[in-house]
Amino acid sequence: MIGFYFNKFSYNSLLAAKLKFLQTFIPFVGLNNKIPHLETEARIVQHIKTKQFELAVTAISKAYHDMLYWHIRKLVKHHDAANDALQNTYMRIFKGLANFKFKSSVKTWCYRIAYNEAIRLLEHQHKLSYSKSNDVVTDYFAHLTADPYFDLDSASHALHESLSKLSEKQQRVFQMKYFDELTFEEIAEITSWNTNSIKTAFYAAKEKVTVHVMQTI
Repeated sequence: MIGFYFNKFSYNSLLAAKLKFLQTFIPFVGLNNKIPHLETEARIVQHIKTKQFELAVTAISKAYHDMLYWHIRKLVKHHDAANDALQNTYMRIFKGLANFKFKSSVKTWCYRIAYNEAIRLLEHQHKLSYSKSNDVVTDYFAHLTADPYFDLDSASHALHESLSKLSEKQQRVFQMKYFDELTFEEIAEITSWNTNSIKTAFYAAKEKVTVHVMQTI
């Protein structure tokens, strides 16, 4: 088994920076530097084209490990479950590199695998009935606050409390758009949801989250 584990919990600092945008009502914008991302993609693509798959997986882990971990973690809620799904994600990435068709970016492809692994784990454990409906998932916040690895300050608490009040689809779209900084088109490719429905879900979620956080902190 490929040994990749998340051991740097930098999420709260990222969240604090994000919340500054909410507090000042500045529109949600990505904070990632796109130039290094493009350079990383180019290196990974070159490894894949030259069939250096172990180097490709190593480069993917170095570039996207934390993002993939937190993408999974926000879906499965628990640290141990997220690590299990992440392990399976890396194995599927490694096995799939030989058949990578370059129809999407490596990053988006990896996100889709991670997303599918998270959903597969949830279905297998029967902890959450995956549905395309808009039913509210009431155990979202309970799972996070019960996890000893997850430490929330008051602002983070308010944000995650607001997320717990969203429908499952709104939660996922908001997290992928706001925290993972994916485009609507990338989210559509990852989830197979319609782009217009994703936009509708995001803007509805954004309004609810902003109102709740501003009233709470």
